[in-house]
Amino acid sequence: MSCLALPFQTQRVDLGPITQKTVNSYTSYKYDYNNVKDLAADFLLYDNSGIVGGTAKPGTTGGGYIAKLSFDGTNTYIGLKNNTYWLETPTDAVAQGEVNIPVGYRIVGARLVYANNVAQNIKKGDKIYITDGKGNYMNASLKFTPTKVEWNFADDGKLSTTSDNSTVYLRHKRNWSLFSYTYSLETTTDSDQASAFNTDGTSLFYGSGTDHIISFDSDGNAVYDVTQSNAIAVNSAVTSSDNSFTVRMFDKTGNNVAQEVAVNRENPTGDIVLEKLNNDAIKFQIEGLTGDQLAYVCLQVQLEALNPYIDKMDISCTQPSGEKKLKNQYLADDFTIGTNGKVDFAVPTNFDTTGLRFAFEGLHHKNADETYTNIGSEGKHSRYHFVKSDYYDLINENLQAHRSEAADYDYTKKIEVKVAGTQAFKCNNSDIFKAGTTGDSTYYYVENRYSNAAYNTQGGTWNEMVVNNGDDYVKRYLVVCDETRYNIAPTTTPRHAFYAYYSTDLKLTTVDYVPELTYTKVYKDAVVPNTYDANYYVGVKVSLKDTNNKPITAGQGYVYAKQIIDKIDVDITNKKENAPVDTKHILYFDASNINSLLFSDMDSTWGTLTDLKAKLGDNALLYMPEGVTANLKNVVTKSLSGDDFVSENDIELVDQQPFFAPYSIRLNAANEVVYKRKVTLNHNETKKWVSLMLPFTVAVDTKTGSYVQTKDNCAFTFYTMNTDNTFSNAQETGEYIYEADAHFSPFTGVPVTKPNQSYIVSIDQMEETNSDKVLFVVRQSGSTIEATPATLTQPLIQGETATGKIKGEATTLVNYGSYCGVKVPKTDGIFYFNKDKFISSLLLDERFQDVYVLPFRSYYACENGANNVRYLNISLEPNTETSWIDNATETATASAGFMFSAETGKLTITATKDLRTNIRNINGQTIDTTSLKAGETRTVALPSGIYMVNGTKVVVR
Repeated sequence: MSCLALPFQTQRVDLGPITQKTVNSYTSYKYDYNNVKDLAADFLLYDNSGIVGGTAKPGTTGGGYIAKLSFDGTNTYIGLKNNTYWLETPTDAVAQGEVNIPVGYRIVGARLVYANNVAQNIKKGDKIYITDGKGNYMNASLKFTPTKVEWNFADDGKLSTTSDNSTVYLRHKRNWSLFSYTYSLETTTDSDQASAFNTDGTSLFYGSGTDHIISFDSDGNAVYDVTQSNAIAVNSAVTSSDNSFTVRMFDKTGNNVAQEVAVNRENPTGDIVLEKLNNDAIKFQIEGLTGDQLAYVCLQVQLEALNPYIDKMDISCTQPSGEKKLKNQYLADDFTIGTNGKVDFAVPTNFDTTGLRFAFEGLHHKNADETYTNIGSEGKHSRYHFVKSDYYDLINENLQAHRSEAADYDYTKKIEVKVAGTQAFKCNNSDIFKAGTTGDSTYYYVENRYSNAAYNTQGGTWNEMVVNNGDDYVKRYLVVCDETRYNIAPTTTPRHAFYAYYSTDLKLTTVDYVPELTYTKVYKDAVVPNTYDANYYVGVKVSLKDTNNKPITAGQGYVYAKQIIDKIDVDITNKKENAPVDTKHILYFDASNINSLLFSDMDSTWGTLTDLKAKLGDNALLYMPEGVTANLKNVVTKSLSGDDFVSENDIELVDQQPFFAPYSIRLNAANEVVYKRKVTLNHNETKKWVSLMLPFTVAVDTKTGSYVQTKDNCAFTFYTMNTDNTFSNAQETGEYIYEADAHFSPFTGVPVTKPNQSYIVSIDQMEETNSDKVLFVVRQSGSTIEATPATLTQPLIQGETATGKIKGEATTLVNYGSYCGVKVPKTDGIFYFNKDKFISSLLLDERFQDVYVLPFRSYYACENGANNVRYLNISLEPNTETSWIDNATETATASAGFMFSAETGKLTITATKDLRTNIRNINGQTIDTTSLKAGETRTVALPSGIYMVNGTKVVVR
């Protein structure tokens, strides 16, 4: 045949027949769960003669170039003759009742496994060769050479070969390097050290197959995970055929050969891998076969569903002359735009009141590909655009006739539309099944693919959005489309596209409002690089009045950015109550209690949000009304519940600058909060450790407390000072204790750190940016920024309390962190972080009267004892000194947060409040650590002896 259907499951359901049934006197349409099936669709493999009427038709005889299907128990191989072939993604799935359901996919990666004999796949128990597909084979020295070396792939997964009369096994080895684990492929003669490997029939790998795949590097060494260089395993018992051919894989454009391989007896099998695709199909060619010879290929592709769903869009309003434009950004939620599907677009009265024109523009989603610049995309794959945009009208729903335009068209002309639909497109037949519908017919669920012709048939039209002041709400309907970028299939129908449908009730309001700003003092002073700032830092909240000075109800009215900018300047000049010394002393701007904040890109007299944000502090947060957002970092939106705020943008925090969040913020999974830490090496010589307090949660390894971030090549581990038996190894020098060890433990047991809690961080891997700066970066997607618990009178945030004895003297240290920085008199005897240890402020000479702690850092205050200690070193070892037990209380009370009972061989702890328990033995070694909720109970099996539970002595018999 010349067109072969290759089915796969879409992960959607096929409901089957839907009929009217009566249950408990209630009649409605229902489906039978016994008839529900997985909805399947077909890839189509074909050559040119398999195309009929512009569409590839499965079963078409054509030239018969697709000659044979073989299944070896793992993979399906297709026997092909000399020709050019395409593997195309489906555009429809066929459900029960012969109903077509539109689907849409893009190919983002592809692998073609070739063989000149179909019986090449291997399994455990086989004798195999491990080849690079270029005539070289892996030997016992883990080198690929022309000499064939047979390996035994045992039933238990161990791989072995014979070398110099010894049996050599493959070993997966984990290595500890630079504070993190690396993995390598090695050999061993000890069968107990041999590792069990797995296979997909062609590749060999340790684990699940997503990584640790046996590959080869450019020097012919066997290694793990080299892109496009996976080794291929072949059954050594299968004789290679004489079939010789050339296989060519074309690039994403379909015009150029990406890779070409000669397949023959010496190179019987291998693979070709393509990455970074965004295609409707892949294209390859077989050439060089003679007679009845066949080339065997197994095709594997990485798919993504087409994604037309967007996060937010801009609405603009333009004067009739086109001279001025106002623009605002709104969230897209549940297929509506704005707050509960409504947008009151307010403009000043002098902007014009008649003949104004609305347009929708600026579609936003981070899944957009790299051609969507300046709108927050992250170079993924989506190609979304408006139906009836300039681009859509150019393509005219004939993607295949405009392949070059589809690949590289100006995105700005794809994400703007000046017309709206008059009614919703009927994209399915669900209205048949709504409550109250009667009938005895059998139906099937049907979905309809959008087209201009289908919309017109349903009675829909596209009209310009001309509005006047006083017009009521008008429902506007929009359609967003996503499609593949490179359309190389020779078919002409149907289009590889998928659609999403949105609406909003849009109304023009023309009125003038006067902003009233309230300033709230947040911090009375701050420490910033190289200086102590004695000026107040504030937050700003906006409310509105009308032109008659009458207050406007919360949630109504608007203000434009330039009004706010000018008002702040006037208030500062006039020294309004609590107004800051300058705009950089503003840490947040709260517009959440008005209806909208307006801006214009075309007229500077209106101002932009970028203008406003640039005026404020480096870490300032802009809190926007419900349904309103902007494509700027640190801009957040009131949630629909009104209880907190959500962020459709990234939030970036600048180190060493004050920060304050009056409300909690939830980041969407696609957005991240970023903190870039600066460490000054030539001043404090910090190279290994830093103190750190962050306002957001950070995902960590529950067993190690470590955080790894590959984008910026950094890793670190979170630690806290032990709450009891904290100190050891005191070293005396004259009247002083020169130094002692403070014991720290990794923050473990929970998947995320606590926001607004100070930690000591071990820098396991970092990026050096220049000779005197080290930059490490925390990036956390979908995190939560908690409201800052600091107040004007108490800017410090208290952390853990650590107790113990230093040379017999009871000592208590309390951790304090700050987001504004703090100046502490040296006479307080605090321990501040410097040179990878904690240093007593009492060591400062007469030139220095205060210790300056920068924002996002912490120090330890000495509540009692330790006044004669000069340095505290960080120790991660268990505290083996036993003097700590002298302080232990004999019983626990409810105020301690837990009760316990000790029985023979076990200890039972019941939490009376949420807490973290730490059980240590007489040598100070940690036996068990866990987090308990109030009311939870934990029983731990223990040998008889004396133990400490959070500083309380416990005897187990």
